[in-house]
Amino acid sequence: MMVYGIKNCSTVKKALTWFDSHKIKYEFYDLKKEALDATTLNAWFKKLPSHLTWDMLINKSGMTWRNLTDREKKLGDKKETAIQLIIEKPTVMKRPLVAIDKKVVSLGFDEATFKQLFKK
Repeated sequence: MMVYGIKNCSTVKKALTWFDSHKIKYEFYDLKKEALDATTLNAWFKKLPSHLTWDMLINKSGMTWRNLTDREKKLGDKKETAIQLIIEKPTVMKRPLVAIDKKVVSLGFDEATFKQLFKK
């Protein structure tokens, strides 16, 4: 299981603390230290669980989004260009994103959802 996020994000911290307290193993992918590639993003966009849509991967309420130029915000309006936006500004992605075998299973942190998805 891979958890994608940034270390100083409060939502990511909650998710990692939850995994640790439930002794669930994960690898952490720091979006500030490691770049995402178009292949990974395309695979995620194509195989999202039914309760998620591609545009949910863009965090339009976060600080990164608010600091984007109008041109950059337009990239987030279409599936094809949203991938480019996430590559250019990885912190615009909603966090944490949890993937198992390179398939997205969870986005954000909700304890009830985590209990359901990650039972031992």
